[in-house]
Amino acid sequence: MATASPAPEAALEIELAPPRLHGLRLLAEQWARHAGFGDLETARMLAGVDEALANIHLHAYSGRPGWVRIEVERSPGELVFRLMDRGKAYDPEHASSRKPGEVGVGGWGGLIIREGFPRMERKRVGEKNILLLARPLRGEKGKA
Repeated sequence: MATASPAPEAALEIELAPPRLHGLRLLAEQWARHAGFGDLETARMLAGVDEALANIHLHAYSGRPGWVRIEVERSPGELVFRLMDRGKAYDPEHASSRKPGEVGVGGWGGLIIREGFPRMERKRVGEKNILLLARPLRGEKGKA
């Protein structure tokens, strides 16, 4: 008979770094509001941006501080976010992915990001990873 594993810690206190991520999140929220998205749509997009930034911090920089740039553009029909970093290249072979309703371990981040942004593209240009996140604008083709 297997013995039960010890209970995990009930509390954890840490210094949360990097504090500058708040500015990136605030910029994303301002653009979502400016583009006319409501509370629920904005919350989904912010959850997607938060998850993308957490993934950059964890996977591209192995949990260490690193350079990140966010660019936002309102194109005809979409609100587009480009998140760039200079960390390790994204390796799709080692990425797990989850579909809505699917159970299992890992891969939840991509699902959270896709809830906020139906279009997600990744590419590497020189030393930069570029993650494009796009959501159709309200009342336009592909309605949000």
